[in-house]
Amino acid sequence: MTNSLRGILRIQKQQRAEQEQQRAEQEQQRAEQEQQRADRLAAYLRSQGIDPDAI
Repeated sequence: MTNSLRGILRIQKQQRAEQEQQRAEQEQQRAEQEQQRADRLAAYLRSQGIDPDAI
């Protein structure tokens, strides 16, 4: 394998790792947003006298 091919493969591997990191960060953000939305809904339900855990 030539040095230039090794370099290309190393760059591709790094790019894949960066893309996976970005996907993981996006998933974490989505999960946090979903939890915040659930928390807001639960707070609203409680303000209306409804126990969200009983639904």
